[in-house]
Amino acid sequence: MSDRTWNAAVGYLAAVVFSGVVGFALGATFSTGCPLDPQNAPFGCAEFLISRYQTMIAAAIAAIAVFPVWRQVRLQGMQTDILKSDALRHRIATLSKMRDDLGAQAAVVRQELQWYPDYIKTLSFWVHETAAQVDRFLDFVSDQKALRLDGERVAAARADLMGKLNALSRDLWVMNWDVHLDGEDAPDEEQAQKLQAEATTAEANLEMTIGATLRSVGALNAAISEDISDARTKLHALSESLVTHDA
Repeated sequence: MSDRTWNAAVGYLAAVVFSGVVGFALGATFSTGCPLDPQNAPFGCAEFLISRYQTMIAAAIAAIAVFPVWRQVRLQGMQTDILKSDALRHRIATLSKMRDDLGAQAAVVRQELQWYPDYIKTLSFWVHETAAQVDRFLDFVSDQKALRLDGERVAAARADLMGKLNALSRDLWVMNWDVHLDGEDAPDEEQAQKLQAEATTAEANLEMTIGATLRSVGALNAAISEDISDARTKLHALSESLVTHDA
């Protein structure tokens, strides 16, 4: 109900109460319905009736007095809903940008990973370039947490993706262990055999590791989309509530 309607309702109620008292007083006076004894009604019939029905009149006045308080509470509720709506719009916009940025960064890494194994000419060079891309993507995903918009599902999906990226980075690094470790950093024979065994295992599982990483990227994207959908649902409900208040 609009403010104009409420104001009109309060005015009508006050007029009804006033008219009722006056009507009873006039009717009782002309019909000798109330005694004109100065002891019972020193100021006339109206005073007598007001005295008799003071509880009812007080209740009516109290009811009228409630309307401004209720209206204030209602306005405060509307202001709170407006603030919530603004916050939800900001969240939706920020989450949408987060999802778009994630998609753009993931596309670069996905393209690099999809070269393996059919389009690789020099494995060592590809591993070096891809490891650098994966590490940059890992930093990007980690930095997105600073937006502090992770819901429960997004937080879980992000943690899973970061774990997958760390594992993939480690596997790519160990596949090139003999390139990165030389000179003073060169391992002894026992360490070299261990690293070579890890490299062999990493290469054997690389397609599976890449697939798991790409699925984890998709899961994070889906979780962000679900958060956006939930925020839009809440915003729609608040918008309908505000429309109802104004109706």
